[in-house]
Amino acid sequence: MNKLIISLGSNSSDRERQMECAVQHLTQILSKTVMSDIYESPAHNGVDAPYLNAVMLASTTKSIEEINAAFKQWEKECGRTPESKSQGVIPIDLDVVVWNGEVIRATDYSRDYVSKGVAQLLHRLL
Repeated sequence: MNKLIISLGSNSSDRERQMECAVQHLTQILSKTVMSDIYESPAHNGVDAPYLNAVMLASTTKSIEEINAAFKQWEKECGRTPESKSQGVIPIDLDVVVWNGEVIRATDYSRDYVSKGVAQLLHRLL
């Protein structure tokens, strides 16, 4: 069983619904999910609309490649396109930040919008 930490984020006008749908989707395709609160964070570029963010700890029997492909497909289904990204609107962003104890997205992991959720998860699990 693979263990992963996922960063979730949305800054679209329907960001509450996007986050709710993403959480529901992830709990259906992953197991043993533990979720941080959903919280608002400023865009790290200081320009785009603020995000709703959360972090999820989960398990899966799928490979990292299968999970990344599933996440990218979900992002597309939720309306994420190269055009929306270039306009600074992210309907949903799902990223595996930690895979089996290894930080695979160090920049994301060090950012406040992830570290806040990770700290909440640690507090809940200890």
